[in-house]
Amino acid sequence: MDGEIKEGFLCPICHIDFRSPKILLSHFQEKHAEEQDLLKSLKDLVGKAKSKILKVDDRDIEAIKSDVTFQRYFLEKSEPQNPGISRSHIEYFKEVRRERLDHRTSETNKLIIRLDRFLRSTGTDRKQVAQELVTWLDGSTVSRCPSCAASFNLTRRQHHCRLCGSIMCNSCSTFLTYEEARSITTSVYSSDTSVVQNKHKDDQDTLRICSHCKGMLDCRSKVQMSQSHHPLICKLYQQLQRAKNQIQPNVDLYIKMFTSLDMGDTTYTLHDAQHLKSSIAKQAEILDTISCKISAIPPKAEFPREFSLQNSIRRGTNMYIKEVILTLPNLPSPSELVKKREQRLLLNSQESAAADSVHVAVKKVAVTTGWSPANVANNLEASTADGGEDPLIEQINIVRNYIQQAIQANRFEEVASLRENLNMLKLMHKEQQKSQQQHQPRDK
Repeated sequence: MDGEIKEGFLCPICHIDFRSPKILLSHFQEKHAEEQDLLKSLKDLVGKAKSKILKVDDRDIEAIKSDVTFQRYFLEKSEPQNPGISRSHIEYFKEVRRERLDHRTSETNKLIIRLDRFLRSTGTDRKQVAQELVTWLDGSTVSRCPSCAASFNLTRRQHHCRLCGSIMCNSCSTFLTYEEARSITTSVYSSDTSVVQNKHKDDQDTLRICSHCKGMLDCRSKVQMSQSHHPLICKLYQQLQRAKNQIQPNVDLYIKMFTSLDMGDTTYTLHDAQHLKSSIAKQAEILDTISCKISAIPPKAEFPREFSLQNSIRRGTNMYIKEVILTLPNLPSPSELVKKREQRLLLNSQESAAADSVHVAVKKVAVTTGWSPANVANNLEASTADGGEDPLIEQINIVRNYIQQAIQANRFEEVASLRENLNMLKLMHKEQQKSQQQHQPRDK
């Protein structure tokens, strides 16, 4: 065949094109009758191809696929090749993208600055004000509109963009209202949305700009909207994370308090531990409520995976409550606590004897929570009515007030330190009263 490629209804033996399946079959029956197997396969192949062309059922097409094999029609199956040398262009892509984004951001910022200056300008001639803000392109050098390539004439006049100074025709111009301009120049995060408004600039007035500047301003408006608008699931998830961050320190403190009470230590009280556990239970209820709200949000059709995400958040919260909150150890009963402390006192008899010594030193407690000795004035008045102002009693009342505030804030480590100081102050007050009674003159 000398490398010539033919196509059509070719005879597989003599390679002649007969231009129709009927002529090909009749030729094969006459000239190649001895090749019955090949003739049968040829009939089957022609019939299946004809059925496929005529769009037969899918079952016949599947039968054709199963009948046509590589070995039957002498086709060679190529082995999969090993991949060659590859090169990653991610870093190059990031570099190019970063440069383009920086350029687009700087150009957009320039437009915003010019637009803001235009809104704050005091001139009455808006055209003159626009020419002072940006240099206009010379119209004599431009014969056609850069956007639509239409030539300028008497009916198609040249117009300048008020923000970049480029030239366009009236059809390619875009008009921006002053109300839209003020909303663009006003920051999303600013609580004060008022912008200097001149008397000659009404909200119904428009500002002629090109389509390129309009596109960049629209992109900035979309970014502002995306930054200011958060979906409900995002807001609830942020609340869930804040609640979880608040509950975890209380869980750690409760375990520490339980360990101390179980060892018979007197650093913490059983009442404080119970109060902290009830606070943890309330916080767990808040976690469960927020996760229920997240799972109850109706999913959107454009986000098919949102429903699975909501269920995952719900399951994760339930697992956290079961594994962390519900597995907290139970506190000992008051009778068990008394026995544990008696055993601890027997083991530490020497330390308890040293603690009962006369010399008492008062610790300094650094209060960093902004507490103030509120409601101490009433206690001071009571102490004054009893026996005059006593600085030691005043200090005792202040420490008691700090203890109440620390309990409300679940700062039980500081509660333990403050109570230790309160006990020391009471011992000092008792020693002071004893010394005063001893130095008082006896009646004859």
